[in-house]
Amino acid sequence: MDFGFKQALSATTIAVAAVTAYATPTLYEAEAQSGVDAASIVSAEDFSGGKYVKPVDASGMTFTVKVEETAVYDITTKVFIKQYDWITSKITVNGVDAGSMLTTPRNCDSSYVISASAKMKVGENKITVGNQSIGVDYITVEKHPDPEYKIGTAPVTPNASESARKVFSFLRENFTKATISGMMISDQNFNYDYGNMKIIPPGGCTPADSCKYTDAEVQWKGQTDIAEFYKRSGHYPAIGGFDMLFAAGGHSDEGWFRGYSENNLLMAEELWKLGGIPTFTWHWKVGEDTVFYTKDTYPMNGYRSSGCANGAKGSSESNTCFNYTKAFKDSTCKEINEASQEYKDIVNDIDKVSALFKQLQEKDVAVIWRPLHEASGGWFWWGVGSGDCYQQLYRLVFDRMVKTNGLKNLIWVWNINTDPQFGYDYSALNASWYPGDDYVDIVAVDIYDPLNDHNSGANYYNKIVSDVGTNKMIALSENGAIPDIDSIAEDKAYWSYWMTWSQTWSGNFLEKTSTEMWKRNLDDKRIIALDDMPGWSNFTVRNPVTKNVISNKVKISTHGKALSFSVPNSGKVSVSVFDLTGHRIATLMQGNIPAGTYNLSLQSIAAGNYIVRASVNNHSTMQILRLK
Repeated sequence: MDFGFKQALSATTIAVAAVTAYATPTLYEAEAQSGVDAASIVSAEDFSGGKYVKPVDASGMTFTVKVEETAVYDITTKVFIKQYDWITSKITVNGVDAGSMLTTPRNCDSSYVISASAKMKVGENKITVGNQSIGVDYITVEKHPDPEYKIGTAPVTPNASESARKVFSFLRENFTKATISGMMISDQNFNYDYGNMKIIPPGGCTPADSCKYTDAEVQWKGQTDIAEFYKRSGHYPAIGGFDMLFAAGGHSDEGWFRGYSENNLLMAEELWKLGGIPTFTWHWKVGEDTVFYTKDTYPMNGYRSSGCANGAKGSSESNTCFNYTKAFKDSTCKEINEASQEYKDIVNDIDKVSALFKQLQEKDVAVIWRPLHEASGGWFWWGVGSGDCYQQLYRLVFDRMVKTNGLKNLIWVWNINTDPQFGYDYSALNASWYPGDDYVDIVAVDIYDPLNDHNSGANYYNKIVSDVGTNKMIALSENGAIPDIDSIAEDKAYWSYWMTWSQTWSGNFLEKTSTEMWKRNLDDKRIIALDDMPGWSNFTVRNPVTKNVISNKVKISTHGKALSFSVPNSGKVSVSVFDLTGHRIATLMQGNIPAGTYNLSLQSIAAGNYIVRASVNNHSTMQILRLK
């Protein structure tokens, strides 16, 4: 039975899997489970590729698994999908959904190897697979391995400012040890002098101004979202969330909209002086657009919608027609078309936002910056094109802000997202949109409904580790209910920070967490609140040594139809190639070999997408292999 393929990856995934230490999985054959009779065992005539157990009803095939430690476990199952059933084609562990069988494009009447991760308690656990339309061959279970984090010691911005290096160092020192609390501000209290088109700062009001808000209300702690956070938890968040929502686009030069953007800067500066960390996202409305959403639901057509195809130049009330791919010379988006209006609109907006961040840089304020968020979702205009074009757009934003406009105070966040063409749970996170290690300091994800029970979100966390790697810190950039710190610690889902979305503008996300849960988490020493921050004048940039787990240093690289395989120590070696359904199609090397580099031929393997797995002394690494 081939169960060496650890994870079912979509054909679009191109990231290298994290290097981890694997134990031998425990195999559970479906036909060996109690209660299975001969009539349930289906022959190869009905389900190709061996013996399968066909569940007798929609409840699926249940396995009883006993584990000796409460932890997150990886589950791999081989199934034969007879037909689609979006409702019941699930993998559940102790009654809780752990994954779906239909998150990647699959054909009916075919066998697949599918994986999930889930927490199991010490003792007996129930794992249920599929429904009566799915034949089940086996499951394998093994404890999820601890990754080796290899976080760099400096931000990706060349010659980053001292304030940015302080923020990066603080995040790095606390990563895997504590989680930093955050809260988003949407609605804002600020006083504005409309006659002179300028913000009135705290303490700046005169009787002639007829200010609407008191000084206490316009300060950061007095903002409704932050004040409500304090009311529930007894603490202020260490990270404050802001939005460049009105920095560009239609109305951006009008009074209230300008005031919103200017007030962002006042609050960011104030929060910095209090010892906190400002973070900004950007719901980007391009040029004169007043919306950033694409039209309707998936598939997100965006600029390809019928309204845009009929010659619309701007936006409807609900849909932008902006096609950013026209900022490049062709559909590959490899070369910028500086003569295009789309390119001019893009860089003009970037320059507007850069000017605002430049004001913070001049005051030695650093910012966690999350542009082009929720990458592959498709509901924003930057998510409508391909992953390759998105990467080029992200790099364009980075290069313009850093290399052209000279910003040194930004910590760059890339927001991975589920891809609707694959599904909406954690297994549909699409790492092929990743712009590259040179452009990203933190990989973050937004999670709402899955955290309603305050679980750790470990499935999402582990998927990021698996697909993006271990070179970057990992954060929860938007959430509803907070993940409970006990669950975070137990599951080793070490979120650098979480960011509860706003209470205002009908968000009501503070209400997703009970007052008891708020207080218990914010009182916990493993959650960093504003009063736990050291103060930036007291903080010194350090380069701590990250504690690593024992891990293999196997290296794989491919060049055309040749594979290079390097091992640092002698030992028992196996190098195998699997197709994307988990079938082993070739064993390239097996046996005891000395340390060194070996070149292996791939000439006998047909063009296509594969997984290559290399194991040395029970340590393994995997990589997507694309052969042309």
